[in-house]
Amino acid sequence: MDGYTLTVDDVEKMLSDEHPQVKISDEARARCEKSRAQIDEWLKEGAPTIYGINTGLGALKDVPVPPDKHIEWNKSLPYVHGAGFGDYLPAEVTRAELLLRANILCRAFSAVRVSLIERLLDMFNNGISPAVYGDGSTGLSDLAPIAQNIMAVAGLPGAGAIVDGKVVPASEAYKAAGMAETFVLECKEVLAQMNGSTMSQSIAVVSFIRFQKLFERYRKAAAGKVSRDKLAACEETVDFIRGILDFENNITCDNPNLFELEDGTFEAVMGCNCSNTQVGYVMDLLNVIIAEMALDIVELCGENPRAAQLLAKLRGMTMQVSADSIPTKGGQEDHVEFSYSAARKADLGIELLAELMLVYKLTD
Repeated sequence: MDGYTLTVDDVEKMLSDEHPQVKISDEARARCEKSRAQIDEWLKEGAPTIYGINTGLGALKDVPVPPDKHIEWNKSLPYVHGAGFGDYLPAEVTRAELLLRANILCRAFSAVRVSLIERLLDMFNNGISPAVYGDGSTGLSDLAPIAQNIMAVAGLPGAGAIVDGKVVPASEAYKAAGMAETFVLECKEVLAQMNGSTMSQSIAVVSFIRFQKLFERYRKAAAGKVSRDKLAACEETVDFIRGILDFENNITCDNPNLFELEDGTFEAVMGCNCSNTQVGYVMDLLNVIIAEMALDIVELCGENPRAAQLLAKLRGMTMQVSADSIPTKGGQEDHVEFSYSAARKADLGIELLAELMLVYKLTD
């Protein structure tokens, strides 16, 4: 992992590998060690006050956190944000999130320890998926689901993991895999994982992997029967969506980011895209393509009562979720684009498309 080159196809290969051995690249390791050294400097007496590094968060953003309180402070943060309910997200999704977050942290702008990245990759390589409830996100970043994710990474009390399809206490999963049962999260390492939308990204990527297989079967069925212009438009749109996902696999999505100065020190800068806006938009767009595919399949294969129901449902799902922005935190977050909901809606659309194609025996 180097933080710059991870593609959807790479994720698919890693997820399908029964014995993955994913590790951090030497270049990424050196970058991370350098930026992390700056965090250590800012924890010393007399250091400037920097949000998210030696201060609290949210309403406590102006309250200093003493160096000897950072571990205690970081241990409490996931519990504050980790509310959730409903069914668990698929194990494949939360495991892919570990991969995506590890890759992003390899860029070194987040300034976490190399050992945290290695912890995430060890979990992935050992087939351990955090147990994360699917409902609970406000649509701004992925605070609730990723907070639960972090609890599993650290092996905190109450955290669960999915192993071989079963939910077990996270500490038990680590013990069975020969890993340390707990992992101490230090300064900035909760914020660096919790800020950003890698769960939305993971849902989008894993769903798109499934979609690509359906799209190839659609193309074979539609070849020579559907207008070449329409088919070309669908293909170009799918390529565009894939390009956005590939790009967003390799972006830093937490605040603050550390940028190196000419003198070798770093400055902390706010302003990253923590809400995965672009992915919300293209997941809404994907539902339009899905509905078009479904219409073509029904017209080519003939009317069927169940297929007609599914087509009507898919047409209704073309309405944008990401356009329904509702401010949160008393207006402090003025644009909430619901990328998480858009990704989950696209995932449902893909499931319904697969069922429709099964009606006509176009898929297994």
